[in-house]
Amino acid sequence: MLTKKLTDQIYTALEGVVVKGTARLPFVKPDVNEIVARVNTLTHDRFDLREPRDFFDPHIQIDVLDWVAKEHTRKAQLIALTSGAGSSTIGLAGLAVYMPILIATTVGLVRRHALIYGFTEIEDNQRDAMPLLLALGGALGAEITIGQLTPRLARWVRVDMGTRFVERYLLKRISERLAGEIVVHWLPRAVPLLGMAASAALDYAFLQVAGARSLKHYRAQHQLVRRQLADDRSTLDQLLARRSRVSPPDDEIIDAEFVLKNEAD
Repeated sequence: MLTKKLTDQIYTALEGVVVKGTARLPFVKPDVNEIVARVNTLTHDRFDLREPRDFFDPHIQIDVLDWVAKEHTRKAQLIALTSGAGSSTIGLAGLAVYMPILIATTVGLVRRHALIYGFTEIEDNQRDAMPLLLALGGALGAEITIGQLTPRLARWVRVDMGTRFVERYLLKRISERLAGEIVVHWLPRAVPLLGMAASAALDYAFLQVAGARSLKHYRAQHQLVRRQLADDRSTLDQLLARRSRVSPPDDEIIDAEFVLKNEAD
């Protein structure tokens, strides 16, 4: 029951931030120029970087990008710490009050990590929720990719209904994953009625783990593109476009019939 309630709250918060775009919080949308300027500063302006795609330059040490990514994780944790400190209760009630802020901060952090490691598809498609949902799924450990969804969904869902269905499915999977981890790893550690400090600590720990996963995910993606650039004569544009079209082996594809049946239930 606890996990179900928390899942519903996370789902609602994610839908507002990602799909509907109703959460106009300042820490959701990243500042691309600020990120580029920071990397330029740390590289002593040697490369005249102008956009995130320039970060794939093999002369730029990935450690520099890691540093910037960790800086943004710490900023997100500070936001969570200050917002969570306003709660007077602990556990589900304490998290429920600040769930939209916590989720919005997490979404903003993933968007920043994507830019820091050179990927701009989320910001390039702001009217389309799919890139961000897929990024959240991968970065937060839900292990969802567009290649896993589209092959069989196309057989079961009409084109005009497909996008909304996939959005709902991704929201559900991500919400379940986050709710399960909060219940298992953070709520049992909290003693009821500890008050503001404990509630803030839960939010802080949540962002610490989410940030570490997001960083690891995009760092690996960045390294993959760099290796491909070294081994392949394709342009960076071609490689970035190709990475979104690669389908996984058939045994890794989500069975859409099973998904639709569960959705109907």
